[in-house]
Amino acid sequence: MGFLSWLLCAAIIDACHAGVKPHVWIIVADDLGFGDVGYTGSSIKTPTIDKLAGEGFVLGHYYVMHCCTPTRSALHTGRYPIRFGLQTNVIPNDKEYGLNLTEKILPQYMKEQGYATHAIGKWHLGLFNWNYTPTFRGYDSFMGYYGGSEDYYTHKNSGIDFHLDVGVNCGPNCSQNLLSLNGNYSAPLYADRALEILSSHDVSTPLFLYSAFQSVHCPIEAPASYVRPYLHLTPQRQVFAGMLAALDEAIERVWTGFQDKSMESNLLTIFTTDNGGPVGSVDGKPKGIGCATGAQNWPLRGGKGSYFQGGVRGTAWVHGPMVAQQLRGTRTFGLMHVVDLLPTLVAAAHGNASATSPYPLDGVSQWELLTTPDGTSARSDVLLNIERDSPPGVCMGHQYAVISGAYKLLLGGGAYPNTWYHDDLPYNGSDPVPDNECIVPCGNATNGGCLPLPHVQLFDVLSDEAERINLAATMPEKVRELLLVVEKYNSSAYVPALAGTTPIEHQCPYNVNGVLTPCTPALV
Repeated sequence: MGFLSWLLCAAIIDACHAGVKPHVWIIVADDLGFGDVGYTGSSIKTPTIDKLAGEGFVLGHYYVMHCCTPTRSALHTGRYPIRFGLQTNVIPNDKEYGLNLTEKILPQYMKEQGYATHAIGKWHLGLFNWNYTPTFRGYDSFMGYYGGSEDYYTHKNSGIDFHLDVGVNCGPNCSQNLLSLNGNYSAPLYADRALEILSSHDVSTPLFLYSAFQSVHCPIEAPASYVRPYLHLTPQRQVFAGMLAALDEAIERVWTGFQDKSMESNLLTIFTTDNGGPVGSVDGKPKGIGCATGAQNWPLRGGKGSYFQGGVRGTAWVHGPMVAQQLRGTRTFGLMHVVDLLPTLVAAAHGNASATSPYPLDGVSQWELLTTPDGTSARSDVLLNIERDSPPGVCMGHQYAVISGAYKLLLGGGAYPNTWYHDDLPYNGSDPVPDNECIVPCGNATNGGCLPLPHVQLFDVLSDEAERINLAATMPEKVRELLLVVEKYNSSAYVPALAGTTPIEHQCPYNVNGVLTPCTPALV
């Protein structure tokens, strides 16, 4: 073949490859601690997660929100939750609010790019009105629960919340209540649903699959077969390990399903936590912000609910053939936030999210960072959150948290929990959680084992990931520099937290024969 012919052939191949849109699989692990998976040092075996992380690109300077709803809303909109009032706390079942219906969300962008879109697992972006549920917001189907937590077997919280919605705008007279699955553990059920979707999927159509597993959120429940290998751990950690083992197995089954359909050769997989693990204990039992399960964030400080690294540094990786060979098996410290996933995925699908968004995006495409050997982060700073207000009893208002480069600035204390669990111990998964440790978000924090909360805290989170050295007094210029970042966000669009402005409503959603059901008729 002549040189010109070779160039022409190569150009055609490149053009064809450039025109192929990848299948996309997002995996969200609920309340997973930084120190819980094998590749971060845990004694709990997570072979599938570790294998995919090892073959992929680990995100070492990636951030999520401090709890469930804020992260899920940021992921789905590409916007910080301060823009629509979901920055504080989570959406409870007894309040009539959700992710604003004027917000365009990720599956809608993906459908514009020709994708089939399916969601499985936890929603937690609104359930009082059918219009807030997944198939009214861009998903072709949904199987799972609308609320924030439930029993792994009975699928019940304030009512049975386990639904199969197939078809666009699947509401009354369409949504199926999965009562027959009572008694079945959720992780295998979610894998079964994913395999069902894969088996019927036409591979010529790009697939967007959102798997938001219930695992490893409380309640602490797992089948005995998954717990049995971990009987040497403390009782709560035993069951937690079983929950995580069940999650890892479910991921392995779905991954095999992609392989069976020969889709893995064009599959982009993103694994992320929604926040850090909830930590703390009282009288030997796990108890903390977000009903602690025995999760661990060691060596990071704090946990779910706080703005220390244990609460907001996400355990995450990216896997797929589009990740440059030189990046596979390595880690990036390019700055990234969960709001970046939306514009990044739309870019992967050859679209431009900013061009079709009804509002300015906070997220930026990190496609170059994730796929090219010399890629750098497309952002210089991150807003972790602004909480000017909070609902009664939460006592976490007046928090300001940003990162610029390697430095994090916390104003207002950083919230609770704020200690190091297994301090000065190499955590091996068998030591008990220190008792009476920093679990009190209100009142006299010293009674809960918390550390004092200086109003201004500055940390170099790349060289001091455990946040042990407050640099505020010795680096006043850096503090002033990050105060400008705080002011930038504090002077931008801010909607007061809906958790504090929305009254309790005991009618919506309501129970129909014990089934949690959105209350208001859908307005399509």
